[in-house]
Amino acid sequence: MAMQIVAIVGPGRVGTALWLALQGHGHLVRAAGGTAASQELFRARTGQAVSPAAADICRTADWIFLTVPDRAIGPLAQELSAAGAFHAGQIVAHTSGALPSATLAPAATAGADVLALHPMQSFARPELGPALFAGVTCSIEGTPHARTAGAEFALALGMRPWQVEAKDKARLHAACSLASNALVALLAVAARTAATTNDAQGTEVALQALLPLSRGSLENVARLGLPQALTGPVERADLATVRSHLDVLEGSADDVYRALSLVVVELAREKGSLGAEDALALQKMLRR
Repeated sequence: MAMQIVAIVGPGRVGTALWLALQGHGHLVRAAGGTAASQELFRARTGQAVSPAAADICRTADWIFLTVPDRAIGPLAQELSAAGAFHAGQIVAHTSGALPSATLAPAATAGADVLALHPMQSFARPELGPALFAGVTCSIEGTPHARTAGAEFALALGMRPWQVEAKDKARLHAACSLASNALVALLAVAARTAATTNDAQGTEVALQALLPLSRGSLENVARLGLPQALTGPVERADLATVRSHLDVLEGSADDVYRALSLVVVELAREKGSLGAEDALALQKMLRR
């Protein structure tokens, strides 16, 4: 990918990571706009200041990334369009997993190609920069030229491009949320359930005890696939153990355990390790 002039508007966690990755590939990257908090994060991670003149840096850019929260993408695109920031020959992109490229309609009206480019990655540590993109799948949706350019862009950063349709974006993003945010929530529930003391220190001790188990399970999924990586008392029809779990769990832990264990029953049936009779008994036990 030849050297490009790139404008990143609203450089929070995603924008900061993108800036660091693009700098490492020899592109001329400028950042502008954003909230006070996002600008401070950007300065802390890059040592660079954020320009207050977003429209000015966009006018001279080949690529423009709007890396702001989803609710702000449409209004920001409208604001920049009114300031004459967009023109033909540009690619204007956002990094939202849920929204389609049509959210950038003001840029398209000005003649730019529009693109939704979503790295399927967690950006809690934007300072890792290029490492956050290497080997990551990146969903791509937009105008025909933007799709082609987006795939080339993704490959240049070491990502795997995945061409998707606008109608599928919300469902794919829901899957990403389950695999990422819901996993964090699940670990929080597990750690609080395992904690021997009801405070932050007890939860942290429990979390550190559970993490190797979680890592091992993820490794098994990567190596063996689904449903072969499945183990545990539901999978082996240990009804007495499942009953003992339900007897001690309460609140959100009980809700999560029941809901996910019903999915485990389905997976175990797919794996062939759970018979129909045991599956029915477990489902009856797990449903309220």
